[in-house]
Amino acid sequence: MKKLLLIAFVLFNVATVANADNTMADLFAGKTKLVFLGLDFTQAKYIGKIGFTDPMAIQNQHIVSWNNLIELEPKKFSLQKAFSLKDDQYKSKVEDMVTLNKSVNVEKNITDDEYSITEDQVKKSVAKYSLSEKDGIGVVYVVESLNKNAEKLVAWVTFIDLATKKVIHTEKVEGKAGGFGFRNYWAGGVYKINQEIDKNLYKKWSKSFKA
Repeated sequence: MKKLLLIAFVLFNVATVANADNTMADLFAGKTKLVFLGLDFTQAKYIGKIGFTDPMAIQNQHIVSWNNLIELEPKKFSLQKAFSLKDDQYKSKVEDMVTLNKSVNVEKNITDDEYSITEDQVKKSVAKYSLSEKDGIGVVYVVESLNKNAEKLVAWVTFIDLATKKVIHTEKVEGKAGGFGFRNYWAGGVYKINQEIDKNLYKKWSKSFKA
């Protein structure tokens, strides 16, 4: 009887550990891995009509391409260095965001008006995700706007406990657009957000989320 109770206790504790929430402190302590999930355009607006004259190309080509660049050009778009992670602590997997973004309608979201989303809207978006990754922490850029007038891409850098889909931190970050051609111009905004994380936000976050 005692042996059975001991086995049950051990199994309970193993299950508890397996289902324990990952935290930002775990990430900065090197206790969990990070998965870059890509860019979520489901709430994005495209500000400055003169800059978005081919909505179908954006919807069917560029949104996929902007996500794929994260995997195809890791030297430029990887977050591994920014978070000081070893090879077995980091990966990128954007296919779930590519699938999610098939639901967007770019043409209806081109505007000349200012626009923003809230943290609650970010969380509602994440709650709808169907994610193939279940282990570690995911980071997704929930894109708020591509603003041609201000020449910047605005996104909520959002960290998710992949086991529970719980948002554990989200923060609005801007990246200056720049580059030759439409795709590269806005990809430049993603790159600048990555740089902001590398140069400033990592240090701030690591202090805020100490174990």
